[in-house]
Amino acid sequence: MSRPPFLRWLPSSTMRVQEQSNPLASSSTEEDRYWGRTVSGTEEDYYWRSLADNWSQKDPLPSTYLELHNLCYEAYNANPLAFAIIEMTTSFVLGKGVTFSANHPAVQSVLQDFWHDPDNHMETRIYALCTELSLYGEQFIRFYVNAIDGSVKIRQVDPSIIDQVETDPDDIETVLRFHRRPIGPSANQLGEPASMAQEQRNFEGEWFVAGSEMVQFCINKVSNAKRGKSDLATLIPWLRRYKDWLTDRVRINKYKGAFLWDVQLLGADKKAIDRKKMEHTVPPEPGSVLIHNEAEIWSAIKPEINANEAAEDGRALKLMIAVGAQVPEHYLSDGSNGNKATATEMGLPTLLKFQRRQYVMRFLLRTILDRVLKEACRAQRLAADIDLRYELLFPEIDVDDHQMLASSTQMLVSALTVAKQQGWVSDETAMRLLFQFAGEEIDIHEELARIHVSGKE
Repeated sequence: MSRPPFLRWLPSSTMRVQEQSNPLASSSTEEDRYWGRTVSGTEEDYYWRSLADNWSQKDPLPSTYLELHNLCYEAYNANPLAFAIIEMTTSFVLGKGVTFSANHPAVQSVLQDFWHDPDNHMETRIYALCTELSLYGEQFIRFYVNAIDGSVKIRQVDPSIIDQVETDPDDIETVLRFHRRPIGPSANQLGEPASMAQEQRNFEGEWFVAGSEMVQFCINKVSNAKRGKSDLATLIPWLRRYKDWLTDRVRINKYKGAFLWDVQLLGADKKAIDRKKMEHTVPPEPGSVLIHNEAEIWSAIKPEINANEAAEDGRALKLMIAVGAQVPEHYLSDGSNGNKATATEMGLPTLLKFQRRQYVMRFLLRTILDRVLKEACRAQRLAADIDLRYELLFPEIDVDDHQMLASSTQMLVSALTVAKQQGWVSDETAMRLLFQFAGEEIDIHEELARIHVSGKE
């Protein structure tokens, strides 16, 4: 085959190296189909890019995006490891739930009305928000505002039906609106045909203004992408391989104890062999006695299956899943390859990952609650000059033993007291060191002001 004109200057040795380095020269993997090049074949094809290759944007093609959504949802419902990874994230991030505390009683009342509204049921919805954020990689929240009293109701919109995210041409991080894909004809709850306007929206789709009508929250995305990515997206091929491997091992172990009878008839012709086959159309039952003369030789043949030799293969697949999920091996029900000290050291990066997800959930909930307070002020349920500040309290993710932490804190306080008496540190520095050791992010100057106010009272 002749070389393409733009490659004729390359020496033959370079051409062979480049052809060998092409991952699609051999059979492509699932990762190649999702994230790799969409062309395969000869070296000629390798140097051409697909017309659909959107190199300036980091989002996958719409068809790939929907396929990943379906695969992640399928894995969550059918694969125990995928289910455990998603649910483990929700359990660590939210624990027993989230609470809030406002500075002003009226603000607290408005937030509680929204939080405990049966249509919002935020006590349980927060778990659905965290679970689906991890499962789909993004959440679309639609707001329904009562124009009279300013009350707000929210609904989660399936990211699979949002097919376009329109942003500012000069700033991809400024989202303008979202488009819901056409969903076809529909009827209302009474079974009556929908209105003409509704039918038009169903067939053409519908646009929602970002911020006022709908907001989007994403995880696992880069700055030049519009859509988030599921925590399971990079694990899907390995979850499937591990599931297939386990299924094969079950089948192998099922048939490991199976055997068949090999019957040898000495000096028998075809007629005698056929007659013997007719006699044993049904094989002898287990435990039965076989009686024959020296002209027959019965032997049991078992498959040579070394099922015990594949344990490391399964562990290697499981380790790949654990690395991709950023969880230690013992989190996936395998505690046979470590001790408590090893487990403690391996668990720290995972707990930090869950703490980082708490920041995302805090931003998500604060965005929703800020909208609730904004609408309450617009409906004059709250005064214009009222203090709208509030705090969201997430459950603590325990990293250290509480008894050891208490003992260490006591020693630190004693040391800081002595240092303060000796004039080595100021009150601000001592407080900063104490709160830093406790893992709390507190504004030192604001805390000192509170202490000063409390002292006057």
